[in-house]
Amino acid sequence: MSKIAIINPNMSAGFTNKIREQARKIAFPHNQILALNPRFGPDSIEGYYDEAFASVGLLSVIREIDPTGIDGYVVACFDDTGVDAARCLTAAPVMGLCEGAVRFAQALAGRYAIVTPMAVSVRPLEHLVRKYGADRDCVVRAAGVRTLDFEGSQAEIAYTALHDAARKSLQSDGAEAIVLGCAGMTDIADRLKNDLGVPVIDGVQAAIKMIEGMAALKLSTSKHSTYGQPPAKSYHGMFGEFAPLPLI
Repeated sequence: MSKIAIINPNMSAGFTNKIREQARKIAFPHNQILALNPRFGPDSIEGYYDEAFASVGLLSVIREIDPTGIDGYVVACFDDTGVDAARCLTAAPVMGLCEGAVRFAQALAGRYAIVTPMAVSVRPLEHLVRKYGADRDCVVRAAGVRTLDFEGSQAEIAYTALHDAARKSLQSDGAEAIVLGCAGMTDIADRLKNDLGVPVIDGVQAAIKMIEGMAALKLSTSKHSTYGQPPAKSYHGMFGEFAPLPLI
């Protein structure tokens, strides 16, 4: 059995509930799934400012739960918020939604499109995909709705906007598969796949499956150089004073 923590770095309880439900549907039944929010952060993550603010809350959760024996982490934000910093903080493998989804998409289609809610996220995601070496076969489009529109009374309007942006990318960009560019879309992947007739990759599902595999293989994050533990020193600020966790 593996103990996997899925951390939604924003404060949307609705998104976290969606993520928890989806994870329990697709994770192997012998694995323990924890779905968590930080105690502070933005309501949603849309662009660089939100991402930077949310990273601190994400790291605070990892610091709190890592000593309990977590075998792997999923950062449930498509911006892969704080993933690199998290890999420095824990020896357990850490996977963001964008990286997980991109790896799946590369195996399923020659060209694919990431459809994200807002235009403010397009350039950050283009940079992120370039970091993963996957930009040659990827296009990023915005649906023109807010992230939080995928909850509550606006959910159907948001789905229509997503559907239209995805179809346009299939028709105009040469895309052969669609990647959902937001954790809040996790519950509509099957619907969009049926409507469009092409593979639709949900980052929540992709990241969980990658982490399950790494945990089953007893893999850990290398501490040799890039993701080495932060140097011993104190960190001061509005969220209290703390020192880096000792590696177990």
